[in-house]
Amino acid sequence: MGAAPGAPDADVVIRLESIGRVFDSDPPVRALREVDLTVRRGEHVSVVGPSGSGKSTLLNVLGLLDRPTSGAYWLDGVLTGGLGDLERTALRGSRIGFVFQSFHLLPYRTVEENVMLAETYRAPRPGRGRGTRRERAREALARVGLGHRVGFLPGRLSGGERQRVAIARALLGEPALLLCDEPTGNLDGENTESVLALFDTLQEQGMTLLVITHDDAVSARAGRRVHIRDGRLGQEPV
Repeated sequence: MGAAPGAPDADVVIRLESIGRVFDSDPPVRALREVDLTVRRGEHVSVVGPSGSGKSTLLNVLGLLDRPTSGAYWLDGVLTGGLGDLERTALRGSRIGFVFQSFHLLPYRTVEENVMLAETYRAPRPGRGRGTRRERAREALARVGLGHRVGFLPGRLSGGERQRVAIARALLGEPALLLCDEPTGNLDGENTESVLALFDTLQEQGMTLLVITHDDAVSARAGRRVHIRDGRLGQEPV
């Protein structure tokens, strides 16, 4: 999958142009309205808005989990609109790391094994075969400060540590984008701070982050904040 003609330059990870999403109902629901958004490599951008504002719909479009009704979406130089389902799945698996509010860790698998499971259903990439998966999982855990917890079960970890395991799992495939949906929603203040500090470190290392949240304190940690209301985006420098 190469870059499409007219694609943004290589420094752009996300480009949305006039994205709309209409759900069939009576009357139709316009969940996204003429959304424009550009996120450059290495940026930390937050999208903040109240319940029902369109955050979840935007997340699904960005994550290639849903198709927009109108507009164009480039992900890391690839125009996604004309891709088939298998191509979208492959692009999602190779370019996006997901972090959710719930950690989605298997309780009877070790921390290391939970991270390794990220590649169970993903086609191997050149030079990144199954034989190197354990080593790369340990490197990802060290990157999030959990190299000393590789053999632990999730139940022995704090909420913040469990979320960092989930982040390590998302990093295993070296994605172009870390897409986070309410990543601190299940955490107390201390653990929230530890995860936000990790995001700061990942950005310093060149990772691109887009964090969707309803929490102004979380969104304020980003380098750029975008508000969504009634399906429309409004940019606000932080």
